[in-house]
Amino acid sequence: MTGALAYVALMSMKNRILMSLRKLRNARYLISAIFGVAYLFMMFGRSFGRAGRVRIITAQSVGTDIMAGVIFLLLVAVWAWPSDDAGIAMSESEMQFLFSAPLRRRDILLYRFLRSQMALLISAVMTSIFASGSRNFIGMWFFFASLSLYMTMVQQLRARLRKMGIGFAIRLAAVIAIIGGSSWWLVRAGTFDTPVIRALLFLPRFFATASLGNMPLGLRLESMAVVAAFGVLCFFVSATVKVDFEEGSIALSQKKANAVTRQRNQQAGQWIAFKRLPPPFRLGDSGMPEIAIVWKNLIASLRIGMMPILIIFIAMTVVIGQSFFVPQVRETSNVFGGLMVMMCVLVPLIGSNVLSQDLRLDITRIEYLKTFPSSGERIVAAEIAAPLIVMSITELFFLGVTALFLNTRGAAGNIARFATPQTMVCIFIFTIPICALLTVMRNAAVLLFPAWIIRSKEEPRGFVVTGQRLVVALGNLIVLAVALIPAAIVFLPAILIANRFFSGSPGFLAVASLPPLAIIAGEVWIAVRWLGKYFDSFDASNELDRIMT
Repeated sequence: MTGALAYVALMSMKNRILMSLRKLRNARYLISAIFGVAYLFMMFGRSFGRAGRVRIITAQSVGTDIMAGVIFLLLVAVWAWPSDDAGIAMSESEMQFLFSAPLRRRDILLYRFLRSQMALLISAVMTSIFASGSRNFIGMWFFFASLSLYMTMVQQLRARLRKMGIGFAIRLAAVIAIIGGSSWWLVRAGTFDTPVIRALLFLPRFFATASLGNMPLGLRLESMAVVAAFGVLCFFVSATVKVDFEEGSIALSQKKANAVTRQRNQQAGQWIAFKRLPPPFRLGDSGMPEIAIVWKNLIASLRIGMMPILIIFIAMTVVIGQSFFVPQVRETSNVFGGLMVMMCVLVPLIGSNVLSQDLRLDITRIEYLKTFPSSGERIVAAEIAAPLIVMSITELFFLGVTALFLNTRGAAGNIARFATPQTMVCIFIFTIPICALLTVMRNAAVLLFPAWIIRSKEEPRGFVVTGQRLVVALGNLIVLAVALIPAAIVFLPAILIANRFFSGSPGFLAVASLPPLAIIAGEVWIAVRWLGKYFDSFDASNELDRIMT
């Protein structure tokens, strides 16, 4: 029976790998994978190149002791986790296949352990190369495998303790007492080299030595053997604990499915952060259908997309509050002023991503939009209007607060020299067109390249998704740069003319900004009209069915 379960687990692993490789025949996945691998190599390749030049250290070094202490905290803190459901998380098909078969709990745990080895191996390779800068992925694999078996054992024992009347509060108090007492003893002794600390860190030191790549080979092999033996012990303890294994597995599987659904909704821009937020205005019984679209998207934008903007607002409030407790010197004023300006710059960039309650939200329901008694141009404009309104009002508010801050609390810094009324007028004028341009670009991408924007349930994860996001971000930057070139060309003669006739006037920057502003507004208008025509000819059955399935 064990051989059959191992065969099923290995064949499932093999099929997942083959399926991922077959997806690379699609140009979208292949390009995304190339960009993802290139990004990882550029970011972390140097660490891998320096891995072989790390010096050898002894097991009694301070670094090993510190890592052993961190592992000790992890091994103890997991007992205070609130969840006390027994079992393991599995898919619905796995539960139907395994629970109805004449299998022991030991066989089911072994099957899940074998199924998890591919993910553990990938995590070990990534961690050993990118985090620790070493090539000891075998030792890191032993570390992760034994740790997963320990977590499974603790999960079963937490459920058993609940049956004995020992709940979360008692477990939390015990963990706090153990960690607090150990920390007090360490501070009191001032060194790791005491009998009590050596006893507490006896097992964690083997974990640390096995995972570190800068240890002698013999010491690493000895530590890996101890770690493997500890994992085997945890496995047999998990298999013998008397708990409601099947019921706990069903509960954990349902929680995992709900978490995956919630994560997908967050990635798709459908997770509701403020469920009770009222509508911004009352929708009448009659009127233009475009108003209904704007009304719907405004509600969605405020309830779904306002959390990141609220976080930026809280950060700005903290910066302003901190500035009242810091003396007004040039250095601190420059720091606080720079933070305020950076937050203002982030709003259009982040807002165009997080406020995706437009065509990016409605693309899967585009057939319903096509039934509206309106042209494609008006529908596209209505879809874009709601996030544009929210983003523009937020940006104008942030710019106003920043200008007030720079002219009062930040007046001692160099940045305050640019917070003049003329500069603020110029920025205010450019705010809405720039936000509109970014929003139109995002909506154009979802209409023109739906396969790059929409992710199905079977979409590959990992560096493929990273590469896909890099490609989309690079494409947006290129389009934005091209769109701003005509405005930049017009801006130079405009500022020369304004300097010739309006030099020293408060309206100098405003007059100089009008020609490039007109260029950007014209580009947005042309893009909306063109997208409207494309929207009318968009065939959802041809473009979306093969993506969603």
